[in-house]
Amino acid sequence: MANAAWAEIREKFQAALALSRIELHKNPEKEPYKCKYGARVLLEEVKALLGPAPEDEDERPQADDGLGAGDHALGLPAEVVEVEGPIAQGAVRLAVIEFYLGMNHIDTEELSAGEEHLVKCLRLLRKYRLSQDCVSLYILAQNNLGILWSEREEIETAQAYLESSEALYNQYMKEIGSPPLDPTEHFLPEEEKLTEQERSKRFEKVYTHNLYYLAQVYQHMEMFEKAAHYCHSTLKRQLEHNAYHPIEWAINAATLSQFYINKILLG
Repeated sequence: MANAAWAEIREKFQAALALSRIELHKNPEKEPYKCKYGARVLLEEVKALLGPAPEDEDERPQADDGLGAGDHALGLPAEVVEVEGPIAQGAVRLAVIEFYLGMNHIDTEELSAGEEHLVKCLRLLRKYRLSQDCVSLYILAQNNLGILWSEREEIETAQAYLESSEALYNQYMKEIGSPPLDPTEHFLPEEEKLTEQERSKRFEKVYTHNLYYLAQVYQHMEMFEKAAHYCHSTLKRQLEHNAYHPIEWAINAATLSQFYINKILLG
């Protein structure tokens, strides 16, 4: 890709991220999603500039590989396939855009469209999901699909996505372990890439969120012992990584303590 075209893509992507981060109350009262829609336009422009999805047979979405039709990759161990060559790189960059388009549609309450983009993201990344380039983005997409299905009261589907994220994190840490790329880095020049420390911090935060969502799913399924275990793991990790709001953390810790007190009294 020519330097000028790549510079335009990077600029539009960063502008889209900046618009996405603007809080809703800072938009006009009658247009609460104005900035979100502006970000969407830029993301669609980036998608058009990147071109169509790769035509390589291994990367082409299959008719039955969305979860709604039975997602055979969920929960299965992944193989390490590195992102090498223009076809693979193109697929990953497109997956990043699909992820942010998915989140954009979810933020504007267009949940079906959001789901569609997130599933496209997973399809493009599936082959590379255990690689350092893609694991964080893949887990993020699955986490958000888990939340989406949970809000639809489709708890078993939510559970499948979230448990798949947990399994992928554990496999990655066991087999590779080095801090993976943050999704935004696929559109950054080399000199602006994140430090190993910042990458690790962001990846661990993604996993902590995964445990938090799993705790809620297990609670909903009345698997109270398991929910308490995941809640404890979440609180412990928040404390270790200094990533918590003190009042909220204290309330959650007190609630968890009450669960164990009641268990002891009833036991």
